Amino acid sequence: MKSSKTFMLGSLLFISMTGLAQFPKSIAVPATDQKAESTADSTSMLLDKAISANTSGDKAATVQALSKSVESLDKTASGGTGDFKSKLLGQVSNLKSLIPLAQSGALSGGVLQKAVGLVKMALGANQISSLLGGNSLLGKAAALTGNLNLIKGGLSLIGDNSASAGAGSLISTALSNVSLLNTGGATAEPAVRSSLGGVLNMAKGLL
Repeated sequence: MKSSKTFMLGSLLFISMTGLAQFPKSIAVPATDQKAESTADSTSMLLDKAISANTSGDKAATVQALSKSVESLDKTASGGTGDFKSKLLGQVSNLKSLIPLAQSGALSGGVLQKAVGLVKMALGANQISSLLGGNSLLGKAAALTGNLNLIKGGLSLIGDNSASAGAGSLISTALSNVSLLNTGGATAEPAVRSSLGGVLNMAKGLL
């Protein structure tokens, strides 16, 4: 009887361990991706602050926000490896050229808004192209989503309604596909890469 109970307990333990092994393990997000995402978020906030300060007529705050944005973007672009690196540097240069206008109070809201929009698009596209360069997209859903939203936010600022309509659809599709990485895993990657490629081609045409 004792040996029978021991056998049953052993069997139950084996079944339990087997069942637990079937649950997917959480996928660690590379530290470099987390750092890049954090930098993009903080830079985006600085760019928004520049627009807000310029709208309220605060020249000093506008110049400070633009200067810090340019400094952060220069570091990001110089140390990055994305396919949009040169485009990002070009947009950062355009943004930098607006600082003297901000200092004199001659910077129009429309000009700044479009420049910020293009910078956000270039930054998001460069981050995504860098993420696509890895062997796998698993664990990168949050970073991809954040950068897609960065492109989406930039697109809304450039004032091209005809471009925004088609691009918005591409971004929405990409966001839906990226969310599947959390449930479908590696099987979702082909669709994700395809939709992200469409977004990057769109961004390349606008930048």
